Amino acid sequence: MTYVELHSHSAYSFLDGASQPEELAARAAELGYDALALTDHDGVYGSLEFAHAAKHFGVRPITGAEVTLTGGAHVTLLVESARGYANLCRLLTAAHAHTRPKEGGEPLPPAVDQAMLEELHDGLVCLSGCARHGLAVHDPNAAARLAREFGRKNFYVELQRPYERGDARRNAALRDLAETLGVRTVATGDVHAHDLRRAALQDVLVAVRCRTSLDGCERERRGNHECVLAAPADMLERFPDDRDAVVRTQEVAGRLEFDLTQELGYRYPDFSDGAEPASVQLRRVCERAFAARASTRSSR
Repeated sequence: MTYVELHSHSAYSFLDGASQPEELAARAAELGYDALALTDHDGVYGSLEFAHAAKHFGVRPITGAEVTLTGGAHVTLLVESARGYANLCRLLTAAHAHTRPKEGGEPLPPAVDQAMLEELHDGLVCLSGCARHGLAVHDPNAAARLAREFGRKNFYVELQRPYERGDARRNAALRDLAETLGVRTVATGDVHAHDLRRAALQDVLVAVRCRTSLDGCERERRGNHECVLAAPADMLERFPDDRDAVVRTQEVAGRLEFDLTQELGYRYPDFSDGAEPASVQLRRVCERAFAARASTRSSR
């Protein structure tokens, strides 16, 4: 294995991702991936679904999210430990805290202040963001501050090559930034679809999000359709000048051992025996939990 995809989006990145979590997991297995990260926009809505599906297909799931900072820049956060997952959830909660619109108004986009990210960085690995909205692209000084807080082992400059105008110049600048900061680079594919056949749907979703036609959102669309999950060997060919950044994804993935299906401290009830309807069994589970809590309170 030469590559692990550390930046991918499912349909839970609403009106952007074009594939279900299960489809990403199944396709990753077909392509020979050992592990895959799901990093939906500003949420972990599909992460548990993805984790179960990935394990079913023999792919190790990596939990994360692409988080929007105040000002609109993005960073990619990957979970290394249970503490990191807790911190990611706190950051996402804060990002969505003020998004509800006033009466008759439009909902506000989620965003979290960078200072809060610098405070709640334990257990997280940070990539510097995507080609279009990445923090390192739009504010290298802010990326430098984040690198200092995370430290060299937990902050990476993210390289992408969507075959758009300016790719070579942008990646050269990002390599220079990484050298200046004393950190390393990793390559990512910014995946938005599991198969090329979904690329057209991804275009339509972007048009719906932008409330315009396909022609009207040409700048926002990924018109060259390089946002599809690629085979590991193809990623080596995509980055001929940054093969070390491709291979380094394995090293990063190896550290991200948090297992969302095992480490949350609770499990879903198993209603698969079919002896009683799930609603009846769930009621019994809740009644026992309520009784146990009442008994605990009365004994204090």
